[in-house]
Amino acid sequence: MADDDNVLPLRTGRVIAEVGGVPDETGVALALFGEDLEPDVVSAELGCEPTRTHRKGQRRGPRSPPYVGGAWFLELRGESPAEPDGLLRALLARFPRDPEFWARLRAKYQVRVLVALHSGGWNRGFGLSPAAIDLVAATGAELGFDLYFHGDEE
Repeated sequence: MADDDNVLPLRTGRVIAEVGGVPDETGVALALFGEDLEPDVVSAELGCEPTRTHRKGQRRGPRSPPYVGGAWFLELRGESPAEPDGLLRALLARFPRDPEFWARLRAKYQVRVLVALHSGGWNRGFGLSPAAIDLVAATGAELGFDLYFHGDEE
């Protein structure tokens, strides 16, 4: 028996799972909603242009029902290693921290801060710094999360 008979051939490795880390992609948005919301008026109030808007009665597509109210969105997106914390701080740093500023907006519109997380892996996570939490809290807005998990096709 030759020595070669006791040697197993090497196989190339294949990654079957990745564990941990930050989400693959994150989107954050400041969203304002109102039945009679006029996007141009909101843009003037906030001093910036939106990422997207719609008015009451508009449709998303030809077969979609009409929107029941208007909406104004300012979005930031980032891929890993960008994390929700940094994106939230960058988004909200564009606006005053003045409680009266946010109270005026909340009196006219429903104000929401949104975080969308996209991940192809599992056991992904993130943290929010006290600075990011303070900026969100200063808005007096609801903080919403949308989670999107995309599995392997295999």
